[in-house]
Amino acid sequence: MAAGSAAVSDPVLQRAVPAGDAAQVLVAAASAGGVAIALDPRDLVGLRLPALRGGQDLRRALARICPPAGLVCRVEPMGVVVRRRPAAPRPAPQPAPAINDDSPILVTGRHGAGVMLESERSFSLSRISAQELRRRPPLTMAEMLVSIPGLWIDTSAGTSANIARLRGIPMDGYTAMAVEEDGLPIQHTSLPWTDIDQFMRPDIMLESVDYVRGGPSGVLASNAPGGILDLHLRRPPDHAGGQMRITGTTYGLARLDGWIGGPLGDWQAIAGGYIARDPTLRHITQTLGGGQIRLRAEHDLPDGRLTITARYQDDASLNTSSYPMVLNNGQWSALPGFDPRRGSWFGPDFNNVRFITAGGPVTRAVGRNNRNRVFDLSGALVSSGWTARLRLRRSDTQRNAILSSGAPMSAADFLADQDSHYALRRSDGAALASSALVEVVQPASATVQLDEMIVQIERAERLGAHNLAGGLYALVNRWRYQRIVARALVEARSQGLLVDALDTLGGPALTDGGYLSRASTWEQTMGRTASLAAYASDEWQIAPRWRLDAGVRHEWEVLRGIVGIARTADLSTPATIANRAAQVDSGQSAAYSSDFAATNATIALHWQARPETLGIFARASIGHVLPSVGAYRTSAAPSTAHRLDVVEAEAGLVLTQGRVRLGLTGFANRFRGLDISASTIEPTSGAITLVPRQASSHNLGIEAEAQLPLTEWAQARGAMTWQQSRLSDYPNYNGHVPQRIPDIMLHGAITLSPPRAPWHVALDMTATGRRFADDANSLRLPPYVVMGVQFGWDLGARGRIEGEISNLTDAIAVMQGDAIAGDSASGGSAPYAVGRALAGRALRLSYTMGW
Repeated sequence: MAAGSAAVSDPVLQRAVPAGDAAQVLVAAASAGGVAIALDPRDLVGLRLPALRGGQDLRRALARICPPAGLVCRVEPMGVVVRRRPAAPRPAPQPAPAINDDSPILVTGRHGAGVMLESERSFSLSRISAQELRRRPPLTMAEMLVSIPGLWIDTSAGTSANIARLRGIPMDGYTAMAVEEDGLPIQHTSLPWTDIDQFMRPDIMLESVDYVRGGPSGVLASNAPGGILDLHLRRPPDHAGGQMRITGTTYGLARLDGWIGGPLGDWQAIAGGYIARDPTLRHITQTLGGGQIRLRAEHDLPDGRLTITARYQDDASLNTSSYPMVLNNGQWSALPGFDPRRGSWFGPDFNNVRFITAGGPVTRAVGRNNRNRVFDLSGALVSSGWTARLRLRRSDTQRNAILSSGAPMSAADFLADQDSHYALRRSDGAALASSALVEVVQPASATVQLDEMIVQIERAERLGAHNLAGGLYALVNRWRYQRIVARALVEARSQGLLVDALDTLGGPALTDGGYLSRASTWEQTMGRTASLAAYASDEWQIAPRWRLDAGVRHEWEVLRGIVGIARTADLSTPATIANRAAQVDSGQSAAYSSDFAATNATIALHWQARPETLGIFARASIGHVLPSVGAYRTSAAPSTAHRLDVVEAEAGLVLTQGRVRLGLTGFANRFRGLDISASTIEPTSGAITLVPRQASSHNLGIEAEAQLPLTEWAQARGAMTWQQSRLSDYPNYNGHVPQRIPDIMLHGAITLSPPRAPWHVALDMTATGRRFADDANSLRLPPYVVMGVQFGWDLGARGRIEGEISNLTDAIAVMQGDAIAGDSASGGSAPYAVGRALAGRALRLSYTMGW
């Protein structure tokens, strides 16, 4: 294979290319277009190609000269791939633009000019190819990441608000990673009840995925000590075409994905997205669903390209909390009447919940769960070594949940704690037996709005042995947040009914229609962020096989806002003593104004042990994470609003030879000033309060990722992470394992795909070692193994069929404990606990066709 590169990465010929031997013309054309080229010289022996004039689009130029010579020349997002046309090819299932799944060219993890082969990288990177996305199209962002080493991904929450732990960093959600689309962040950072994965839905417009773990991520992006997830979207095709995918599942999901695109005057345009009806695998009363649409247009300029993209998303999606389970001698199992793989609290009694506010009662459609709407408009201009990007977005969320609030107990035990004469009666009027289990849950409803503008300007250029890049990143946003929480008594079973506690002596009831309080917690805040970052990097070729990579980023941040102050009011009535300690808006607020700044830096040494195939690197980084307006959710002077200090080191090797891919990285990190604040429940009012806590952590680990051909038709893929993460500077808990972080993670898959057969089948396995549900390490979460099967059949010109069976053995894989009320078992007559498990077995089938 040969590779060529130039300083400009946009595929427009910057100069004319004379006629000559095919290899010379193609390499010169790639160089003139500033992209890489991968070719086999044996395919080009004896071939000659005509001249090319400067200023024309590289894709169109190659489409004109390659087919007459019997060549297939494809310009992909990662470079040009040249192959001799097969003598008698099978009919392609899709006439859509092909994608090079095995391209060795990097587009993520660096800002330098020209191109870099995979073996030349000085950082850890994992890729999800177009073929993988076709064969196993993910429905959520968390589902997409489960096979990447170094990442522990909890998909049990549902579509969004899942948990990701990266290289042992005890930071929840996606607060430790940057999520980008084509190099520009989707959202500056995750915020409370405004997680990034609420506003990212994979669909047929997603072409490939890169994930940079640690390394240079703190220099390349804000809020990214754990890495950068870069989503590469489908570009408009040169010729009119389209694609459609229909997906169905055994639990009733019906989804239609599609795109259509082609030339539109001087532009190339594409429109695509999905629409879905989703009853969800968990038993809920409502049927969720929605969809999104993307529009993308590209226009070739004399020395670059202009891209404009718009996206609109409107959906109702599932997000669940923890559930009651049986815990006996460390073994978790299902509570009778509540299957943790399929059950939920979302029964008919919680379709609509009436809360109490200072302005009177309000009703929220809690049964609709998580409603997200976002409009996103972005643009990118690439010209003469400069790249400018802009994103404007507006999102509105009504995020409803039913939060856990401690382990279940028998009705008799609940009544014994009330110190009065009560009887329990379900909402349907039936009396509750004393042996029946009940649980206190917390219906919650938050309304959140985020307006955000991100601007990024970059310049890359080669100067001798130096490959320099630099840029500016600017952000302004406004975040509005309000949350109301109630407390309800409910049967401890899936879709359990509300339970009223009525005084048998004729006095006031303990509950109000099953609610102990319709306003136990009230929160409201509005915050603004203004941030500016300047960054620079250099890839310095200090010797033929040695390169020194370095980068620095300095960031300034200003936070301004107000925090609402709650007051406690007695809203009980003669009929019920519920709401006697309700939290409502006092009408007063406290303002805050804070400034922060920090500098991140990284340096790496890379040795190209074998050209284009084997590279070895070592890297050290120092970084910081600045606080967000989310830190001021409940206080105008939070003790946790400070700079987080990060030190990271890693060393590894990268091997790419034929169909063999191997990556091995040893890593270490230390974090000081971690915000590990815990939510707890105030015993008198039932209010959720935030207990501020800070700690440090350190982690040592090894990541390995491999792709190995077993035979011509069998391939094995695997990923392994071993790590030791420990807490420090944490009174009573020094040396403990941070909650939910496993010590070992394994993922493996074997794929059978005979060269001339139309079918393929794969078996995959994910295993995770011990974890703890709390920092006290008092509640151990057991190891688990989850298996799955994928299969597909190529129907030629009629399309293809793909299928997947997830959680093949229907395992109960417990992912977390009770995030709100603590993790210890209750003192009832049987050992109960609260946890959340992965969804159960399901079959998914999809049919894809193109034109």
